[in-house]
Amino acid sequence: MTDPLIPPGGAARGLRVVALVKQVPLDGGSGDLDPVGRLRRTGQDTEMNPWCRRAVTQAVRLAAGPGGHSTAVTMGPPRAVDVLREALACGVQSALHLTDPGWAGADCLVTAKALAAALETHTDAEVILVGRSSVDGNTTAIGPMVAELLGLPFVGAALDIDVAEEGGARVLRATLQSEEGRRAARVALPAVVAVAERSCRGAKASSDMWPGTDRIRTVSRRELGQTGPVTSPTRVTGARRQARVRTPVVLSGTLDEQVEQALDLWQSRTEPAAAAAREPVPPRRRGTPFERIVALTGPPETAEPRALLGEAAAVAAGFGARVTAVVLPGADTRNFGAWGADELLVLSSDAPRSAAAALHVWIMEHGRPSALLSSARSWEREVLGRLAVRLDSGLMSDLVAVETRDDGLGPWLVGTKPSGQSTLAEIDSLSSVQIATLRTGSLPLRTPRTDAGPLPMRQLDVPPDPTLRAGPLEPDANYDALERARVVIGIGQGVDPGRYAELEPLRLLLDAELAATRKVTDTGRLPHSRQLGVTARAVAPELYLALGISGSTNHMSGVDRAVTVLAVNHDAGAPVFERCDIGIVADWAAAVEVLCAALDKRRRLTGGLPAERGD
Repeated sequence: MTDPLIPPGGAARGLRVVALVKQVPLDGGSGDLDPVGRLRRTGQDTEMNPWCRRAVTQAVRLAAGPGGHSTAVTMGPPRAVDVLREALACGVQSALHLTDPGWAGADCLVTAKALAAALETHTDAEVILVGRSSVDGNTTAIGPMVAELLGLPFVGAALDIDVAEEGGARVLRATLQSEEGRRAARVALPAVVAVAERSCRGAKASSDMWPGTDRIRTVSRRELGQTGPVTSPTRVTGARRQARVRTPVVLSGTLDEQVEQALDLWQSRTEPAAAAAREPVPPRRRGTPFERIVALTGPPETAEPRALLGEAAAVAAGFGARVTAVVLPGADTRNFGAWGADELLVLSSDAPRSAAAALHVWIMEHGRPSALLSSARSWEREVLGRLAVRLDSGLMSDLVAVETRDDGLGPWLVGTKPSGQSTLAEIDSLSSVQIATLRTGSLPLRTPRTDAGPLPMRQLDVPPDPTLRAGPLEPDANYDALERARVVIGIGQGVDPGRYAELEPLRLLLDAELAATRKVTDTGRLPHSRQLGVTARAVAPELYLALGISGSTNHMSGVDRAVTVLAVNHDAGAPVFERCDIGIVADWAAAVEVLCAALDKRRRLTGGLPAERGD
């Protein structure tokens, strides 16, 4: 079959492509604040965000051919020009550097507005590429926000990307990767596309290969018609070290002795934790229509709706409001009242762009809610990112905790999220509508209400998006297994991928689920949905068994709420031994063999393991 983009006797026609790139601190940065309350960026070693490197690679590839052109765009202080120089060294043809003292400390909404203005003024892009996320805080809002500001469709995270012509118009075809699985999609151009980690090799060039700045155009706020003071609707109000303080016990003796000691310590830690009472879901409130917390719920077969609705109910109690749960078509909502919802708003379709537009109209008709909350899945991130633009409100993304405060002038939300090395940033919003995505794996599962009856229900028409056609989902059937698991085995680079099968007996004995670090999932050895850390998922098992994991703060933040972290590493100096509860210094394979024997013996003698007996 002839490729429609290859003219007879000619080369494939290129696209006009823009890659949005970001400079990030190496190792996530310190997380410290400067004197005016902004996260400190100066004086730190920096690099191009690893996922932006994939966007650069794809931009160069898609622009290749007659008529194509690739441009890299960044926003940041003068030294951020280095990421553009590296992009040029990797094959990008031109670059834009948005830099102005007025943009210092800009949040996602201010950044998206500046980028969108620059794209409209200085480019004629058919495809705008962004990295799926950023390693310095898991900011995933820029793509959806830019798309909303430009009136464009958004898709992501894209693994395979190609372009074809349908009916005389160019369309982009991609395999999209989400938390639930994969699906094929086709989107009309122009469009904004988030690039997945495993879509291609990241663009990289040594600094001695970077060119000068003659192909880089500097753009200020004035050139974009932006004058007056800049006020970011979200702000960092403080930073503190991770709340969970562990006291590592690194064991000694023979491997058999270390394993026996480790199992005894695990049991002693598990039983008190199992006996601890859960907080209850606050009772139902019947506020006025203007006293409302809106919660966008995910698939009800996961733990996400329960955790989210429980948190929304707690927030609603602080605002004197009720919880409106926005649910997807076909959702089983029988338990939503017990979990924290007071009423239901059922969408007729899950098209995210159309859903955001329909919800905006509904909000304008029924009054602005006090807060909009959701989990941090791809669908909710796009919908809330677009709604933040429409409501001109800040977006607090990927919070691991949220609380309501009141200074006498009215309640507002304060959230925390990982930022830098072992640091939590405290953020809030100056907007009238508080908007936040929450990492539900970091939230407690509250004791359900016992007096929940049938919930009032409304329908909201969400028309299909004519610019986007998505195929059926190829689900990851075990997506929710990590959040339900009492025991999770984490796999690091220290575990030989050719020997993963040796973990199966241990997994079965512990009834455990497997998880991994980003470097492991980047290689495809485990699905992306199994990645834990700042830029991935968070879990709260009774035991997290870290095998061959170095213990970076970015990864360990994903298990901050684990009751017990047991680390096995042959390197006694590995950072994981500073961030665990129990440490075994040994080869992972030898430790797994001894653990299997010891667990099997204990099960035969006692009839169960600590996690089983603690229920």
